[in-house]
Amino acid sequence: MSTDRLSLYWLYFVIMSICAIICAFLAISKLKIVKWEFFYPKQQKWAQKHERKLNIIVKKFFLLISIIYCLIGTLPSCLDLPYVLTANYKEVQGVIVKKNGMLIYLENGRNYKVGKMDWCETGDSVQLVYLPFTRYATITNIVEIE
Repeated sequence: MSTDRLSLYWLYFVIMSICAIICAFLAISKLKIVKWEFFYPKQQKWAQKHERKLNIIVKKFFLLISIIYCLIGTLPSCLDLPYVLTANYKEVQGVIVKKNGMLIYLENGRNYKVGKMDWCETGDSVQLVYLPFTRYATITNIVEIE
């Protein structure tokens, strides 16, 4: 994989990890996230009465966000780490069936994240190297079928 793609991979990994840590910290800290003073004057009496419950709900939400970040972003990146460090990328070859933004769908039924690819058309035969868990890929060879 190219150095730019690897840098983007690590940047994504670091951002997702930092977000997960911040959300987990907010969820388990004794810090009051919701304060009745933040509400409009007409709502302050209600907020003062329910401040404890609101804090519990918000902290559970942050804990849920932290778990989702870990499962969707950080865990697959960690599982791909040995492949990145040893440069042991998986290879696949196939015909592009569909393009959708940064994703391409090959005839094997799987999709791969390859970034912007205006130069590649549906029906082209491509060879990819990719990471198995996040499926970040780089096109290494392209053969246009006429």
